Amino acid sequence: MAHLESMRYRKQPGTTAIYEDATVISGMSPGSGGTTPVAGDAEDPYGARGPMSEGSGAGYSYEKKDLDYIHPGSHTADSMPAPYSSSERYSRLRISKSQWMMLGLIVLLAAYVRLWRLSNPANVVFDEVHFGKFAGKYLNGTYFFDVHPPLAKMMFAAAGKFAGYDGKFDFKSIGLDYVAAGVPYVGMRLMPAMLGLAMVPITYVTLAALGHAADACAVGALLVAFENALLTQSRLILLDSALIFFTGATVMFWALFFTEARQPFGRRWWAYLLLTGINMGNALSCKWVGLFLVATIGVWTVRDLWDKLGDLSISASQYTRHFIARAFALIVVPLVVYLFWFQVHFSVLHKSGDGNAFMSPEFQNTLDGVNLGHTPRDIYYGSRLRIRHDATNAGYLHSHLSNYETGSKQQQVTLYGFRDDNNFWVITRTEAAESKYQNSTEAGKLQPVRHGDIVRLMHWKTFRRLHSHDERPPVTTNDYQNEVTGYGWEGFKGDSNDHWRVQIMEGDASVPGSRDQLMAIHSKFRLVHVGRRCALFSNRRKLPKWAHEQVEVTCMQSAKVPKTLWRIETNIHADIPAGAPLAEYRRPGLVAKVLEATAVMWRVNNGLTKSHPYESRPHTWPWLRRGMAFWGADNRTIYLLGTAPVWWLSLVSVILFGVLQVVLFLRSCRGFNDRLMGARERYADSVGFLVVGWVLHWIPFFLMGRQLFLHHYLPALWLAILAFSATLDLLTRRMRRRIRHVIMGILLLVVVRTYFQYSHLAYGTPWTRQGCQRSKLLGTWDYDCKRYVDLDAAPTVLTAPIPVETSHIDPPPAQNFDPLEHENKLNEPAPRIDHDKLNSDADKAHEAMVKAATTVDKNNAAPDANAAGAAGAAGEPNAQNHHEDEEPVIGDDAHHEAVAQTTVPPLF
Repeated sequence: MAHLESMRYRKQPGTTAIYEDATVISGMSPGSGGTTPVAGDAEDPYGARGPMSEGSGAGYSYEKKDLDYIHPGSHTADSMPAPYSSSERYSRLRISKSQWMMLGLIVLLAAYVRLWRLSNPANVVFDEVHFGKFAGKYLNGTYFFDVHPPLAKMMFAAAGKFAGYDGKFDFKSIGLDYVAAGVPYVGMRLMPAMLGLAMVPITYVTLAALGHAADACAVGALLVAFENALLTQSRLILLDSALIFFTGATVMFWALFFTEARQPFGRRWWAYLLLTGINMGNALSCKWVGLFLVATIGVWTVRDLWDKLGDLSISASQYTRHFIARAFALIVVPLVVYLFWFQVHFSVLHKSGDGNAFMSPEFQNTLDGVNLGHTPRDIYYGSRLRIRHDATNAGYLHSHLSNYETGSKQQQVTLYGFRDDNNFWVITRTEAAESKYQNSTEAGKLQPVRHGDIVRLMHWKTFRRLHSHDERPPVTTNDYQNEVTGYGWEGFKGDSNDHWRVQIMEGDASVPGSRDQLMAIHSKFRLVHVGRRCALFSNRRKLPKWAHEQVEVTCMQSAKVPKTLWRIETNIHADIPAGAPLAEYRRPGLVAKVLEATAVMWRVNNGLTKSHPYESRPHTWPWLRRGMAFWGADNRTIYLLGTAPVWWLSLVSVILFGVLQVVLFLRSCRGFNDRLMGARERYADSVGFLVVGWVLHWIPFFLMGRQLFLHHYLPALWLAILAFSATLDLLTRRMRRRIRHVIMGILLLVVVRTYFQYSHLAYGTPWTRQGCQRSKLLGTWDYDCKRYVDLDAAPTVLTAPIPVETSHIDPPPAQNFDPLEHENKLNEPAPRIDHDKLNSDADKAHEAMVKAATTVDKNNAAPDANAAGAAGAAGEPNAQNHHEDEEPVIGDDAHHEAVAQTTVPPLF
């Protein structure tokens, strides 16, 4: 931001006091009369009062005081300055033709650096595994789920479409050959490469808009052009290049917006403000790291509005207009952009796909190929129900003819993702309630199930009731978790361990009564065990293979409500009259779908705690402690590693800013008025803005427990590079031009040399082992030098074994980061059950029970221990092996009575 400066009184030794009553704008072209500020000039890139040229003398005849903003002629040496207008702090940007030519040459050089050998390697690299695959799903219209918003992925899909990609290549693993598969990968990589290239002119224009000299702008652009980490990231099908581009565009337009401060509400003013909001929304639509950008712009907006609040030249109505304009452009516009890209995302991905399992039934109902249909709304006693777990979307309450191998060894109750008849349960009254109903005048009439009713659920295929008792589940063995089983048989009256209270927790506001009466789809309810006071619960824990790898269901005490909520999806009852009200899943609107997708992304992101060989923590990023392997082959490696001088100097500039602000503040408290070579206020404005952005793009990562990687630091790195370039400009502005240029030239030579030295890691080109080993400035840089040719090795016979360095520990190989690995395993449907095998096992169990029952008849005694054990293994009740450690009130008497009444259980 080119800032207004005013001359200050200065008494030179041996002279009379001088007061220069004139104004200067840094970067103003000579002869402009203070009205046409520019970013610099071909002949004088520092402005009319910039760094001293050769022979100009030892010092100035005045001292600059940045940002005093004193109107010319508004005061005298003995008077107080008049109030200033906050808009006078900034001036319109103009870049001369010669500067555009210089920028063009820099861009051409950067294009060569960024695009050279873009086709290398011709293999899948790092997270191209995911984002290339996602591009194919967009082209096929198949719904998928990812932890990041959709914009960058859709950009890759568009690039692939233009390049001729048909969406069939699966990008399954690192190292797959693109050429053999005919994938137009160069066209897909070209898109992020062009976005990375665009960061070079964005850097130049941003620094110019912040009020810095042309040579400093050129230095900043060249530092970005030769920064190896930004180079590596922008040459691959990865999201960060798009994120950094939109971050840079946002900062650039925000800086340009302030150059129009003297003409508020003009066309350029509105254009820059709206473009700031649009690009901020785009950054947020690429990755949620864009939230840090929102915070950066938000902090500076608050500061700007605070300054305007104290500006007496701005009326209350004008201030209100400023406030509303910023609220609209910087809050409403980004949200609209975010929603817009999600609308495009949902419109393109209209087919059912592997992302269904992450979403609710309502969401799935919007996809082609998913037809959940409708069902009678009201639930009556005697209805046959299919019950879905609401929180996990892992499937339906399920049972089958297979027993637990632990605990009570009774029949398994699970969640199962496929629809089949084993998902049906019949809801009935308790035995006492049924007797009362049969003796009432309501007998034979449909009776609805209501909130607070105590019910029993009988499995429709096996006649066993949903049951819980004081046994630990097979996987979740905590004391507060109870096993849930299927217990009983046809004709068995059951016991109180089969009793569950219906608690309707949520209803549909548009359906009256859904909070009081149990309704299909509209009512979300809990089943609370009457005796154990635990709630039917699932958390997507997978059971072992002997339980067909289905999802565990338990009864949990003091469970969180969301994971104990259930919904009825199918309701069948022979007596429901025709024309009865029907229920079906509603199709959510855009906002509801975005909120659900955002909630799932948030949950999955918070669960990314699995270790990765190249993960790192935020405190190691600024000093480049370690890089990250992306890909490797014989004599070639791609390893994400920054240009160390750029990283370290940018970190120094950030630390220097903080130290200087503290020192200057303490000195001001002691009465000193340090001007920092006349650049204090501009330093606080320009570098301060960039440092605040750096802090807000780095510190929040310390609060995250999820996996983190070096590439998360790249947006903060770009801001730090700008801060260093601005610091270099302001701290050398009083030097002679030749000295200043020598300093900048040496800096660029060091950076370019470092770029060339480590370019093998960015481009994946051949190297030597000796050169690789010499390049390791830090011992923690763990790229594998053993991959490269050893120039000192003696020729060996091909048949001779290659010596192995036993003392050397190889660094871990390149490994992609799969944020959905754990979730996909949880969402992976259990294998379909072999019902023939289950029936065969049931026949064997039945034969064992018949044998046991025959022994009872012959001896008029209880079954012997072996027969009782066989019956118990089949899940059937007997007086000796079930609930022997439960309290009598839970129903032991009912078990004895059932054994006496039924000698031979029926064959199911």
